[in-house]
Amino acid sequence: MALEQCRHDSLNYFGLNQNNISEEALSEIAEALRTQSQPEALHLNRNNIGRDGCVALGNTLCGWQSSNLKCISLIDNNVDDLGLQALVAGMTQGCNIEKLYLSGNRSITAAGMRSMSPWFQSESCSLEVLSLYRINFGDDGAIALADGLRGNESLRSVAFAPTLAGITDVGWSAFSKLLCDTSSINNTYLSNHTLEEIGDFSYDANPPDIGRYLAWNESRHIIDAAVRKILTTYDHFDMKPFFHWKLKFLPVMVAWLERAQGNESEKSLESRKLSSMYDFVRGMPMLVVGGNQGQEKTRRRS
Repeated sequence: MALEQCRHDSLNYFGLNQNNISEEALSEIAEALRTQSQPEALHLNRNNIGRDGCVALGNTLCGWQSSNLKCISLIDNNVDDLGLQALVAGMTQGCNIEKLYLSGNRSITAAGMRSMSPWFQSESCSLEVLSLYRINFGDDGAIALADGLRGNESLRSVAFAPTLAGITDVGWSAFSKLLCDTSSINNTYLSNHTLEEIGDFSYDANPPDIGRYLAWNESRHIIDAAVRKILTTYDHFDMKPFFHWKLKFLPVMVAWLERAQGNESEKSLESRKLSSMYDFVRGMPMLVVGGNQGQEKTRRRS
C-alpha cells in the first residue's frame, strides 16, 4: 500500500468516503496509519466498516501517543455495539477527540451508548460534538447517555432526530434530570450546565423544560446557569443542611444571592435573603443570642 511506503510528516486529513471499503482493507489502512503522523481528522463515511474495522481502528488509536486526532467520522457504516466499544477503548488512550460522527450506524443500541460512559466520565475526555442521527437507541439509550454524561463538562452537543431515535417521555425525563436534577439544591447545582444541544438544532422539537435548560446553558456562564436553575426550581431554600456550618454560612449565602441579581427581581431576592436568615435564627436561636451577648460583654469591658 502506498501509504505504507512513505511517511507523511503533515497528514492533517485522511478521508476515504463512499469507497465500499472492506473490513480487510480497513485493517490494512489502520495498520499503515500507525506509522504516519497522526491526522487531525479521519473521515471514513459510507463504507462497509463494521466490528472488525472498528477493532483495527481502536488498536491504531491505542498505538498513538498524545494524538493530534480531533475528529472521527464514520457516518453510514455498519458499526455495532461491540465495534463502538472497541473504538471507544482506543479513544480513551491518549486521544483528544472533539467530534465523533456515528449517524446512520443503525446497529448501535443502548448497549453501545452505555459503553461510552467510562470515556465521558474520564478526565481526559474532550469530546464536544456527538452525532447520532438515524440511530434508534430508544429510552434505554437515552438513559444510558444521560447517566454517562453526569459530571462531564466537555460535551456541547448530542445531536439526533427525536422522531427517529425512539425516545418517549421516559427518555426525555432522563435528559431533563441530567440538565436539572431537582431532587435537592445541591444536585441541581451539580447538574450539567455545559450541554447546549440535545436532539435536533431546533428547541421546538424538544420538551419545553429541555429547551429551557439548554437555552440557559447556551447563553450563560456555567455558574450563572446553575443559579438560574436553582432560583427557578426552588421558591424557598432549606437551610437545615447548612446548620453544621453555624453562622459562618450566612455571609456565603448572602453573597450567593447577591450574585443571582439579574436572574430574579430585586424584591424577590430580598425576600429570599430575609427568609433564609430567619431560618438560621429560628434554627439556632441560642447561638445568635449568645453571640450578641458576648459582643455586649466585650463592649462593656472596653
